[in-house]
Amino acid sequence: MERALDETIRHVKERKAFGQRLIDFQNTQFKLVECKTEAQIARVFVHRLIGLHLEGKLDAAAAWMAKYWVTDLENKVVDVCLQMFGGYGHMSEFPIARMYRDSRVQRIYGGANEIMKALIARTL
Repeated sequence: MERALDETIRHVKERKAFGQRLIDFQNTQFKLVECKTEAQIARVFVHRLIGLHLEGKLDAAAAWMAKYWVTDLENKVVDVCLQMFGGYGHMSEFPIARMYRDSRVQRIYGGANEIMKALIARTL
């Protein structure tokens, strides 16, 4: 997520449309602010769980929550970032295209996110 955001922010600062940089459009700013905020929240959540793990206090449900929620969020953020690249976003020469392709599998391996939710549901 963070790399996708870094690449996208750099891109929208350079790319122009309708005579102005993409970063100067309010919608671009708002979308990137939302993504950056959510990525920061994900980082704090994962760091908290790492701390719990190091203390021997991490429970499986919290790990399952992190796996499904962070990978869903990763896909959402990378999708928004790819959109900012327009057609270039689908060209394999651009890192964002590879990130988009590679991020999708995160929701599958290590246990599909639907499985994570089913496991969490058992703890309710």
